[in-house]
Amino acid sequence: MRPNTNEYDTELRVNGEVIVLDGMSYQGRTVLPEGPDRFACLERWAKGVAETVGEPVTWRATENGRLAGRGTVQPGPGAQNRRAL
Repeated sequence: MRPNTNEYDTELRVNGEVIVLDGMSYQGRTVLPEGPDRFACLERWAKGVAETVGEPVTWRATENGRLAGRGTVQPGPGAQNRRAL
């Protein structure tokens, strides 16, 4: 692992369930930089998925079994509702 980074268990969820799109589960391990903006890439990832599915997406990051960060992003007004999760 690179210096000044931490590894987290991460996931994206819609309505409490891990998102699976085209056979890919949006759950795994992610290396993120230390610092106040460490979860910014998860926010961007969740925003892109929210735009795709047309629903709010919640991201979570845990470290050593403890919640390290969580947030929910909304799709933009032009997003399509693609309820086939």
